[in-house]
Amino acid sequence: MKWQRWHAVAAAAALAAVGLVSFAKWDGSTQAVDAGAVVEPPVRAPDGLLADIYVTSPNASWTRLQRGVGGAVGILPGTLPGVFVALSELDVMFVDEIDGASPMFGVLAGDPGNPGAVFAMKLVDARRARLLLADGDTARYVTKEADGMTLLVPTKQEPHDRRFELAITRSGYLLVARAAADLERLGPYATRTLPARPLPTDAAVTVDVPKSALQAVIKPRLESLWGDGKSFLLTQDEQMRAARGRAPDFGDPIAIVGALDAVLGRRVAIVGDLEKLRLSLEITEEAAVLTAALSPLGPDGPARRWVDGMKLGDAAPVLALPTVSALAVSLRDGEGDRDEQGKELEQAIAASLGARLKDPGKLHEVIEAMTQARGESMALALGLDEPTGLFVRAPVRDPASADKAIRGAFDLTRAEPFKELLGVRDVVASSDELPGLGKIAVTTALRVAKDAKREPAAPPRAADGGAPVARTPPRAAGAAWVVDQGTLSLGAGGEPLVTLKTGARPDRKLADEPSLARFTAAVGSDASTVIVAQPLRLDPRRANLPTAPLAIAVGRKGSDGFVRVDIADGLLREAARWQMGF
Repeated sequence: MKWQRWHAVAAAAALAAVGLVSFAKWDGSTQAVDAGAVVEPPVRAPDGLLADIYVTSPNASWTRLQRGVGGAVGILPGTLPGVFVALSELDVMFVDEIDGASPMFGVLAGDPGNPGAVFAMKLVDARRARLLLADGDTARYVTKEADGMTLLVPTKQEPHDRRFELAITRSGYLLVARAAADLERLGPYATRTLPARPLPTDAAVTVDVPKSALQAVIKPRLESLWGDGKSFLLTQDEQMRAARGRAPDFGDPIAIVGALDAVLGRRVAIVGDLEKLRLSLEITEEAAVLTAALSPLGPDGPARRWVDGMKLGDAAPVLALPTVSALAVSLRDGEGDRDEQGKELEQAIAASLGARLKDPGKLHEVIEAMTQARGESMALALGLDEPTGLFVRAPVRDPASADKAIRGAFDLTRAEPFKELLGVRDVVASSDELPGLGKIAVTTALRVAKDAKREPAAPPRAADGGAPVARTPPRAAGAAWVVDQGTLSLGAGGEPLVTLKTGARPDRKLADEPSLARFTAAVGSDASTVIVAQPLRLDPRRANLPTAPLAIAVGRKGSDGFVRVDIADGLLREAARWQMGF
């Protein structure tokens, strides 16, 4: 869809400017104090505080973003105050009145779904700004005094359906909010308390979410959202059972929701057990970077157990995967976690299938063999180029158990309910030889063709009694695998041998991509999970563009957990073009 109005482009850019920042660091210098500004003491945090926001280098951040992303962002004003003025009803000449070199401060409070927000920008000269906005002959605002600030109220000639409410504080800031009440409620904290604190020096933009918000606001909100979703799913299940007069053919929604409830409950408990969540944003030479630092609250709570239980290592397993992978993932788990994951998987499958599972013992054998075989790490790659397939590489503790788990999984597809659910007609085992890999085990599941509800007794003949009409062949999907020096390599899909060969002996690896070098260096050996996605490969029109990855790492640094997200400039650029309909 094409943008039709300038303010829409400016709005998108302003959101990007808040969310994506530059690597430029504030050097600690202070700006000359406006002669009309008054230094006021700090105030306490507002009720329902959600986040404190520090933007230490506004103009440098915006310049970096424009240079890296280009495109529509590159043609917008060259300063962050200029973007704000373009977005608001202020005269373009007011750009020079906002000091884009001084730190800016923001506050979020209230309902996380629709929070109150205020943003404070330092004015070059507060008295001159007031003169231009409210005291001149052509002033567009009238003033209304409030505690520590002057509210700017539109004149009768000005439209009242404004996007922002404005105020000028005695300390020399321009306050911007969506609602007039937020100016007085949040403005003093943004202009008197946040500037009095030491500025974060490890990022250009920092967002601090306090313990009070995590425990009293965000955790209950997450629980409420899942509660609503769970109620909806269970209500839908009841209605479908009543309409059909029977239980579902396969998975039982009640059991599936129960399994999800346990998993999500643990994740929400971690959020509520954090002392603080700090989000740091910057833009490097190649990417926009978001880092979340998660500080556990107590010595033995769910957050501390999660962080301390992480198995750490470098990104080597995922970097060894093919560069053409649309999605590449590496995971590291301790033995206790692997055992727990196996039990949860078995319980979830058995509970969702209930009495339809004819041989639960067979399922237990497969899960048990898989658990016995798994080592600490595992890497997998999803390829969308023809042939589409999944490649897995994992060190295994017991090659025999790995072989048993794979063959056992295919044997399960011969029995109900998996046979009917997957449309499996037969399972065929064979072997092959691949240069450089040796003897390969292959198992293929032959599936009933989509247009064949059941297999006819004999091939149908033409209407004139001629030769038999060609029947649609059954579809096939399978796995090809080999264990070499304690490492399992497996390809799965429509052509598993091709997927195995491409994954095990790629022409080019993710380690060869310069766009990932900075990310992997920053992560070091502190990662538990690493994900590299290439969204542009999902669009045939963009699949041949230079590699533009979205890279994510979850791990531990010191005593804190972290999540790091790197978004390549090329991906941001194409996302902006896609939003504009190109």
